Amino acid sequence: MQSRQPALWAAATTGMLVGAAMVSTSAVSPAASPASLAFLRYAIGLAILAGPALLAAWPRYRARDALAIASLGVAQFAVLILLLNHALARLPASTCALVFATMPLFTLCLAALSGRETFSIRKLVGVLLAVCGAAVLLLGSGRHAGSDGALDGSGMAALLAATLVGAATSILYGPYMRRYPALPTSSLAMGAAVLFLALYCSLQGQPLVPVFSAVQWGHVVFIGLSSGLGYFCLLWALGRLDASLVIAFQTLGPVTAAALELALYQRMPSPALLVAMALVMAGLIATTKGARR
Repeated sequence: MQSRQPALWAAATTGMLVGAAMVSTSAVSPAASPASLAFLRYAIGLAILAGPALLAAWPRYRARDALAIASLGVAQFAVLILLLNHALARLPASTCALVFATMPLFTLCLAALSGRETFSIRKLVGVLLAVCGAAVLLLGSGRHAGSDGALDGSGMAALLAATLVGAATSILYGPYMRRYPALPTSSLAMGAAVLFLALYCSLQGQPLVPVFSAVQWGHVVFIGLSSGLGYFCLLWALGRLDASLVIAFQTLGPVTAAALELALYQRMPSPALLVAMALVMAGLIATTKGARR
């Protein structure tokens, strides 16, 4: 268990950074298109990784492995974030955090069906507890729907698609992350995504650098910083733990988003938030023990 501690902390860091980045993304999404915001997000993230990556010893990638890693990067860092930003522009941040937090269920089911992980009842119960905690948080906040009481259909479809893409790519990354070091591999994946997003923005006639206020730039820089650090931690953890266990820590996202929103609006924690935190923590503990067994 002791040897897994750093990877568990890395997975937890990723989950909290995802929740924090969702709040900032929701704040700046009206000022930029999803594609422009995604490009800036990962361009800044790549810049953060570039310095350490250039100093690191790069392995000799097999051509097909490099192509696969680049493709996974485009899917996870470009396609996923385009879908997620589209959803964030149409749904509350807490709603997006909730649905995105169901990714562990998708990951667990896909990993078990593909034979990449052994199915565990304890792991399933843990994941369900964590997701139920996120559900309690959303239902208690009363912010899961729009002002007219109905969810935006295209936003929800994009959100579900982003969740499925995240689950599938997390499983597929595993073999490559056990074969190659995390820092150059994450830089390769993110670099491919940045190139894809730059081309996409050009074809769509969308600016790579929109006009932001000083406060909005602060949010954008934070999103980029959290993306660079968060996805390095994610890929590093995927090379050391089961994908379903790593992705289970994404349930920390809704709790983090809700806590930050409470701090921003200077409100006291609601009973729903406290119950959600308890369920999420209990679920993560059970999932961790189930994966160890």
